[in-house]
This record gives sequence, C-alpha cells and structure tokens, in this order.
Amino acid sequence: MEAQAAHEASHVVPVNPPPALGLAAKLRKKRSEQAGAESQTEGQRKANQTTVPVRTPDRQWWIRAHRDPQMQVPVDILVITGGEHEGTWFLDPEVEFPPELDQYVKPAILTRCITHDGTEFFYLSKQSAKSPKESIRRCIQAAREGWIQVRWNPTSKGYDFERARRLEREPVWSSDTLDELLEKAFGDHYITRPDHPAINTLLFPDDDYAGEPAEAEEGLR
Repeated sequence: MEAQAAHEASHVVPVNPPPALGLAAKLRKKRSEQAGAESQTEGQRKANQTTVPVRTPDRQWWIRAHRDPQMQVPVDILVITGGEHEGTWFLDPEVEFPPELDQYVKPAILTRCITHDGTEFFYLSKQSAKSPKESIRRCIQAAREGWIQVRWNPTSKGYDFERARRLEREPVWSSDTLDELLEKAFGDHYITRPDHPAINTLLFPDDDYAGEPAEAEEGLR
C-alpha cells in the first residue's frame, strides 16, 4: 500500500499558476469592473431622485415612457401666471372646490417617463380643446416601444417624434412607486383645501389700495 501511494504521489499533475493577463485583457477587465461600479452607482442615484419634473420633454432629450398603462394618471391643474403663487398647481380630486374655479381648471394626463440619462419625469399632456392631445398620445405610444425625441411642429400645430437609431437598451426605472413619484412631483403645489391661498388669490384678489382714500380723508380732518 505504501509503495502504491508513493507511486501515485509521484504522478500527481502539477498545478500551474494561471497565465498572467496580457495588457489588453487587463484593460478589458478594468473597464468591465468600472462599468459595473458605474451601473451600481447610477441605480442608487435614480432611486434617490428627490424631485420629479412635470412638463413636456425638451427637444434634446431621448425619452421612454413606462409600458405599464397604470403609470399614467389623470389630474386637474391650475396654471397661475404672475404673482406670489405663479406656477402649476394640482388639485386633490376628493376636495369640492368653489364652482367659480371651474373656468381656470384644466384637465391633464401625467405619464411616467424617463430620459436617456436616467432622470424620471411626468410627461404633461393637457386635455383641453386647444391642446394637441392626440399628437402627444401618439408620441407617448411610440416612447413605450423605443427611445424617441419629441419636437414641436409649428406648421402642423402638433408634435413630431424621431426614433433613436442606436439607443436600444431598456430603461432602468427607480424602485419608487407611482404615489411616491407623484408626491415628489407635486411637492407643496398640491391643493387639498378649497380656501388655499392660491385659490383665494385667483378668485378673490385683494385690493391693496382699498384703505388709502379713507386714510387720506382722515388725515384732512
């Protein structure tokens, strides 16, 4: 037995060290590791996006729309120009607002979208008679299928889109729920009561000079 064991030991195949990587292989390995680290960092950045724009996309953006139809919601908005409350405001659908506000309310649809650099936003599509809603609907449908750029066409009074030729990767969406994204998008511009200052300013503007004549008259006495 001892002789057999010695014979087998003498015929053990030596374990050679792996060949050293050539320069090209080293470079590829480093680039692969960097790409993995960047991908991980990018995913963390997307998950921590703290604000979500609500707008039509810039003409230089390549965008995708979420394929899930549940990632699209109807909203009522107020667009106030000028003054302290300038901006776009979103109305709580469960609140009964003054009927006088109806003339200022615009229905819209928000669609969850993402840019080619991983920034999520809501594509704002107004649904009024003067809005090119059918044009935007076609753009969003195309964006569900692939990357596109959207541009306004002043001649046709609608939006044109161009499909990307080389951008084929699927978008990486954040882990945020739709509710979480909407909260980030609305911020403090979400109106949850009928006497909100933005509504009062719009419907019942204060007359800043109402007291001046009385004060002047009182000063002459």
